[in-house]
Amino acid sequence: MVKTMKEINHFFEQRQVQLGMNFGLSRMETLLTKLGNPQEGLKYIHIAGSNGKGSTLHYIKEILLAEGIRVASFTSPYLIRMNEQLKINTDEISDNDFVAAFQELWPIVQEMDSAGNGPTQFEILTAMAFSYFSKKEVDLVLLETGLGGRLDTTNVIQPLLSIITSISLEHTNILGNTLAEIASEKAGIIKSGAPIISGVTAEEPAKVIEEKAASADVPYYQLGRDFYVNDVKQSKHGQSFSISLDNRSIRKIDLQMLGRHQIDNAALAVAAVMLVIEGIDEKSIRKGIGEAKWNGRFEKISDEPLVIIDGAHNPAGIEVLIETLKTHYPDYTYRFIFSSFRDKDYSQMLHILEKEAIEIIITEFNHERAADAEKLYKQCSHENKSIDKDWQAAIRKGRQKTGEKEILVITGSLYFLSLVREFISEF
Repeated sequence: MVKTMKEINHFFEQRQVQLGMNFGLSRMETLLTKLGNPQEGLKYIHIAGSNGKGSTLHYIKEILLAEGIRVASFTSPYLIRMNEQLKINTDEISDNDFVAAFQELWPIVQEMDSAGNGPTQFEILTAMAFSYFSKKEVDLVLLETGLGGRLDTTNVIQPLLSIITSISLEHTNILGNTLAEIASEKAGIIKSGAPIISGVTAEEPAKVIEEKAASADVPYYQLGRDFYVNDVKQSKHGQSFSISLDNRSIRKIDLQMLGRHQIDNAALAVAAVMLVIEGIDEKSIRKGIGEAKWNGRFEKISDEPLVIIDGAHNPAGIEVLIETLKTHYPDYTYRFIFSSFRDKDYSQMLHILEKEAIEIIITEFNHERAADAEKLYKQCSHENKSIDKDWQAAIRKGRQKTGEKEILVITGSLYFLSLVREFISEF
């Protein structure tokens, strides 16, 4: 019997190597049935999207906390440790509770393994979240998809509300080769009886989502069509916006998270709480949006030299990162440290970085999905590129080189950032 967090970490790492990502809902449904269907009886907001899921979820959580609502959240991936993925209010699940939740599932996992339909690492973790949250009697669960939507492990619940934050080309071998195909997969979280909010504004994928909402006969709210952001103001230290939905408007909502995309994420969150919590206090909305922080998303972790980490893990995320740098640090030059998972479109990500970088330092990290640094280096055509397979040495080198009016930007993978963040905190 697994008894410690160290043993569970090892088990999950081995499980990921053995089974990887294996999509479909049958194993999850079997697992939950054997567990007693702990997901039933909970109230959910379900969030999918190519980018912005975590930030949108975090804005919603902070608003609900300000309103005095007991809220659980399930997110992925984690930055430092697995416990971050299961939270009640701001508190991570304790090691004791994590071990207990795992041990509850262990006999079922063994039984399913013996039958030849063993659950994946993410399926086990999701089932643990449902079980843990059901025991803690929370008011609302904020549930983030892992990948896609239709066949995602989390898509076994009946939500109060569904949200699709954005659509971009990602995981094309799994989700499809066009924005419309990917939108169709994301829109798989739309359920009868649950309104859908969408931040997708491009015509082709937006039409797919709208048609799915119509077929499910649920209200559909699209950013820029059914609710609006205006009066956007941005500075180096923060930004603000106004929003209107139906006959209600809130003016000059301040937020500290930087980047124009964060205004859209915040707007989705405000629209969500307006629809789910009737008569929600405007003070709660302002407090929640204003206090929200999300580690690893355009996060400044050092002033001398200036170091920013950002979890951009696909081309759309890299484009947003560049836009945010130019908006908030227009007089600076940018040196990048880059590493990525091999199943990402790292070639296009590097191509975008090359246009703005004074230097690109390529590295790698220890993970079964991590791209080899030499392959990344070959894909990079920047005239000032270098390679160091030791990511810690790459960071030391980057810090030493970064001077005044320069920023060292570390990006490419949220998992990579979990290692980086802990390492740099030791300086």
